[in-house]
Amino acid sequence: MQLTPEQVSSYAVNGYLVVDGLIAPGQIAALKSRLDAMEESALAARETAVTYQVEKGVAVAAKPSLRKFDEPARNDPAFLAVVSTPAILDVVTELTGGGPGIMMYSDQVFMKPAFCGSEKPLHQDNSYFKVTPNTAGITCWIALDDATLENGCLHYIPGSHKLGLVKHRELKDTPHLTPDVDFALPEQVAVPVPAGACIFHHLLAMHSSKTNASAFPRRAYAVHYANRSAEHSVRPWEQMIPLR
Repeated sequence: MQLTPEQVSSYAVNGYLVVDGLIAPGQIAALKSRLDAMEESALAARETAVTYQVEKGVAVAAKPSLRKFDEPARNDPAFLAVVSTPAILDVVTELTGGGPGIMMYSDQVFMKPAFCGSEKPLHQDNSYFKVTPNTAGITCWIALDDATLENGCLHYIPGSHKLGLVKHRELKDTPHLTPDVDFALPEQVAVPVPAGACIFHHLLAMHSSKTNASAFPRRAYAVHYANRSAEHSVRPWEQMIPLR
């Protein structure tokens, strides 16, 4: 797949781009089915190859609520198939400037359960990943459920990728980082999308998601890609999955 000039321009200006129709509905259904099985195993305290996080201090019907699964593509062919989707890799290659190859840096499923899915504070992905140059990586955020204002869709600050990597601070008693700047940041813009849509965003695009106050989950699969033209990464190349 090749992006239109308008799509490329929009990404360059805003730092993010919504693209629909890249993933077959059957693949989305397969991921949701696998997530149901993974969640059942995790809540039953059965052994699972995929690590996960729970919503801190939140339980429904005396069971913990899951917040996140880490790196499922390393152990599950359904997730790896989505990561390897040719149309997605075409977009990743184009938006990271081509180069010698595309690797999967890491991947995560954000569960955002109904009524209790927690906020993800404003941040830049490269505050965690440290891919250099920052244009040599990109995130593809895939909506597994409709992402709405009520259930915690992504919010972006358009153009914030042009600020460079800003200083971040740790939020106490959380795994989160958030910008620590001495200037006012522009207002965030909500980006609701239907299930199956992909949002590609620059590693420096500032984004967040709000608490899920709805009766519906907002599951999403975030895949972080790195182009082999990158000069440095916190994660060594041999720990990544080669894709193209």
